Amino acid sequence: MARWRCHHAVGVTAERPDPRRSLIIGVLLGYVASWAVGVGFGLAVQHTGTWSNGAQWERDVLTWFHNRPLPALLDQLMLAVPYAGTNLTILPIIIAAGLVLWRRYHRGDIALHLLIVSIGSLSLNPSMKYLLARPRPTLFPQRGLFAWASYPSGHVILTPALYFTLSLMLYRSHGWRWPFAASVLVIFTTAYSRLYLSVHWPSDLIGGVLIGLTWLITSWHAFHRYHQATRLGQPL
Repeated sequence: MARWRCHHAVGVTAERPDPRRSLIIGVLLGYVASWAVGVGFGLAVQHTGTWSNGAQWERDVLTWFHNRPLPALLDQLMLAVPYAGTNLTILPIIIAAGLVLWRRYHRGDIALHLLIVSIGSLSLNPSMKYLLARPRPTLFPQRGLFAWASYPSGHVILTPALYFTLSLMLYRSHGWRWPFAASVLVIFTTAYSRLYLSVHWPSDLIGGVLIGLTWLITSWHAFHRYHQATRLGQPL
């Protein structure tokens, strides 16, 4: 009986899935799900016949923003805000921070998590822009930081995915709640700026948020399962 139990225990241990393999599969499935959500929403908007010129409600929203210019200082702020939601500035920061986390604090798991979220957001955006090729709104002069097609908004893919990932990490490690409020503020002002600067249709932002939240949830779930499997907090 003792020999059978020993053999049984060894068999159970041998059949346990490799945490790293499970992490890779979870991240890949999350990426595919995020891409499917974005393409699916984009095709749904295309089906309404409002893809090129926007729906009436979207034109009304852009007109509302255009008719309410901000004071000069806030106007300049709207031009600067998008840099907090683009990988042109965020990705180098994440790479630098990741190197510090890995080399100095031996937290390669956190560095890898942030890098994957950032790179995933970066690649989801242009692939859909190229595939769906939605024209940007031309109701008013376009200003500030923008490139390629209109759908989806890469800024509101990255900001929910990355900033809420950081917030969840800080809540898990320190119990802080204020990063969530800061993240909401960044996301809101970024979305506001995209409409204020007339560079996106509102549905571009809706699609971007759906993609970003899907990527946030699925990538967090994949890493959470990895941490559970390796006794939370152990470095890679």
